[in-house]
Amino acid sequence: MAVDAVQVTLGHSRDVSGLERLVSDGRLRPDEVVAVTGKTEGCTPGETSRVDADHAVRRFLAEHGTRTDDQIAQVPMVFTSGGVGILTPQLVVYSRRRCAVPDGWSRDRAPGEPAADGESRLALGTARTTQMRPEWTGTSRVIEETAAAVRAAAAEAGIAPETAEYVIGKAYHVPQQALAAARAGGQAIPAYDDHTLFRKTSGSAALGVGTAVEGLPVLDGDDVGVRMDVWSGRASISANEWEGAAGGPDTQLILFGNRAGAGGTLRVGHAVITDLLDVDALPRALRRAGMDVGTGPLTPEQRARVVAVYVKIGPPPDGLLRGRRQVLENPSYDTEMKAAVAGMYAAWLQDTLIWISGSATHQGPPGGGTLATIINTETTHN
Repeated sequence: MAVDAVQVTLGHSRDVSGLERLVSDGRLRPDEVVAVTGKTEGCTPGETSRVDADHAVRRFLAEHGTRTDDQIAQVPMVFTSGGVGILTPQLVVYSRRRCAVPDGWSRDRAPGEPAADGESRLALGTARTTQMRPEWTGTSRVIEETAAAVRAAAAEAGIAPETAEYVIGKAYHVPQQALAAARAGGQAIPAYDDHTLFRKTSGSAALGVGTAVEGLPVLDGDDVGVRMDVWSGRASISANEWEGAAGGPDTQLILFGNRAGAGGTLRVGHAVITDLLDVDALPRALRRAGMDVGTGPLTPEQRARVVAVYVKIGPPPDGLLRGRRQVLENPSYDTEMKAAVAGMYAAWLQDTLIWISGSATHQGPPGGGTLATIINTETTHN
């Protein structure tokens, strides 16, 4: 089996025309899709682009494949909105397939064969946590449940958890209305505002990743979002209140690693982003994945080998970026920060197809973040 991945742009949040073309060309087989990530355009409160994209892709898989709705509901799909600045909305679709050369591929070795040089190739595992219960909100139970799911994803990928390169996930928390109902029923659940609840959700999931792959301690729930000296360098978790996507309020996880004997031509590499000006994090991740890059922007040939770029960032907690004041009181700062950092990496990448998410709670050092790249080790298709 080999992991395959393909990136397509989105004309709008429900756009599946790119997927339809891939199926028509023989490049994509819907029943082989095991995970999807996406960047959608929504930027305003109450927008529904994430849910729209999730529903559209799942409906596409059902209409063009043979799996049941319940089976498709188990496929993790990690969408983040905020297609700001020069970012281009896009999907990356991951599949597992056996040794067979798809139509449109132009090389002798079938994509499922292990590397001839014995080098490791991309291994992917997926998992979902159990549904989050209201009384678990703000407790270490969320960390423990996430860590268990990460270990399951590593087992599916055939690698030890500590060798995982990166884990990307979507964490949904129980809606405020359900939390209020649980309190009224006698559950002792603290009353969190939306911002704090978001940080607790994304931070707990990130710490679960760190516990499983980096041996981080299981923090007390009260320390989540507070003890920012404890962080994972291999997590990227996008969080929201559960909004009707497949499943319930749970965390969907996609784990990436490199394994000797794995088929295909893909590799993954990650880097820790030290701060918002750390543009070198991208070439560090590319080199770790196996791409020989220099000190300047990618060449067209190099860019053609980059399948996906994932970026997670957070604002400087003290309001200073390398000693320069940041206007954190600006209500648009987080959005503008995301656009600025995306532009910085896009200039190095020489493309605008970047998955970028803010609010990096326990994900990279405070004021920094995490980054990962998926690359092709060779030119694989026309």
